[in-house]
Amino acid sequence: MTDKSKVVKELFENTELYLTYDYNLQIRKETVEAFTEGKSFNHILDIPSGTGAMSIPLLDRTDRLSLLDISSNMIAIAKKNIPEKYLDKTEAVNADFFELDLPKNSYDLIICLGLLAHVNSPEQLINKIAGLIKPGGLLIIQNTDSSHFYSYLIRFYLGAKNLIRKQSYKLNNVSAKFIDGKLRENSLELLKSYRYNQSFLGFSNLFSNEKKYQLTSNFFGNAKQPKNQSFGSDYTYLFRKKQ
Repeated sequence: MTDKSKVVKELFENTELYLTYDYNLQIRKETVEAFTEGKSFNHILDIPSGTGAMSIPLLDRTDRLSLLDISSNMIAIAKKNIPEKYLDKTEAVNADFFELDLPKNSYDLIICLGLLAHVNSPEQLINKIAGLIKPGGLLIIQNTDSSHFYSYLIRFYLGAKNLIRKQSYKLNNVSAKFIDGKLRENSLELLKSYRYNQSFLGFSNLFSNEKKYQLTSNFFGNAKQPKNQSFGSDYTYLFRKKQ
């Protein structure tokens, strides 16, 4: 396990901290549902799975679901969330994705939300994921576009905060252009995307999660009916691997 992986594992073992931001989780869940509407799958991989909130609702439309997360606490919660009738076709694995030898061309849907910002090499992550998807299979992947004007505001805000509270951990800065280019190099084509801003900067504490969800939905719409997309820095993409 790499040094950064150890830090990420420690960070997400604190499930209460992560699950506090549930309005973002709700938006992501709705986006996954919209991108997979009307589709059935043979084998889904959810990495990092967290509590399984994104993929467990798809269990009635897949033959098999693999939940994978570096956090043992997240996996423990995910196991509890699996309906008993689906236990025989679900596996929940607590491991580092980069240390696993997973079968190539084996998944017809991979969900990868909230991981690109935390890995040592975004390029390595993309290359490995691309090799696991079957031809014709789908990838739902999320990233905050580092080249977007709102991302510059976020970095400025966080930099100012760090002058007061020193924090050594830094998120990766990955651009939308990089993601699109690397996935195209791996024979994946972009089908659609949904964009919004997941940060309220210094005003977050002024609103409840319900209010933040409402404000975000009112301005950006949703994955089925998006609007004002040029203002959104947080991308959720749907790619398909070419036959």
